[in-house]
Amino acid sequence: MENILLRYMSGRANQNNPNKVIGPVVTLSREFGCYATEIASMLATKLNVGRSDKMHDWHVVTKEVIEDAAQKLETTPKDIEHIFGADEKGFFGDLVTSFSSKKYSSDSLIKATITKVVQGYSDSGNVIIVGRAGCVITAKKANALHFRLVAPFDYRVKQVANFRHLSQADALELVKEMDEKRNKFMAFFHGDKPDSELYHSIFNRSKMESTEIVDAIYAILISRGFNK
Repeated sequence: MENILLRYMSGRANQNNPNKVIGPVVTLSREFGCYATEIASMLATKLNVGRSDKMHDWHVVTKEVIEDAAQKLETTPKDIEHIFGADEKGFFGDLVTSFSSKKYSSDSLIKATITKVVQGYSDSGNVIIVGRAGCVITAKKANALHFRLVAPFDYRVKQVANFRHLSQADALELVKEMDEKRNKFMAFFHGDKPDSELYHSIFNRSKMESTEIVDAIYAILISRGFNK
């Protein structure tokens, strides 16, 4: 049922031309602990240097997706953010919530709305979408490139501990929990397809500096004519 609704909403967003994109799109996926917003911001800045058309500067989209989806559903980001952790309420959870909330949206409707929001941002072009299943939702876009940040488990635990000021033990449990939740979230959108079917390139965060990753992605975009 959920997959049917998702395909319907995605199809409606692209019914005129599924490959229509005003400008190029970059998606940046990441394992938990491979913080991607820094990479995305640095890349946008680099792409915007010397651009004369400031009206179409590159911009980064991440939390805006959940904010816009919540607005469309007439609710708050807090009420739908469980989706990004893949905390499925299931039928009975949905039923209970529907009786206890004035503005209620099922998980399937939330995911379909997220799809529509991401499609909208991708249609505007010159956008770097961080996470939010952007790599799958925009997979059919003619001029979209998809990248992923990965790193060994221990590296990610240390990063999370430092960033969130947690103990190593707490950080370890959090990384394990988030890995499982994100895998479930992505599985809803693309099933068990391997990464090789989703990404143009994958970067090891523990082996490369942020500037190296940005430079590498930038070079690929320029070679594809993405910053004309």
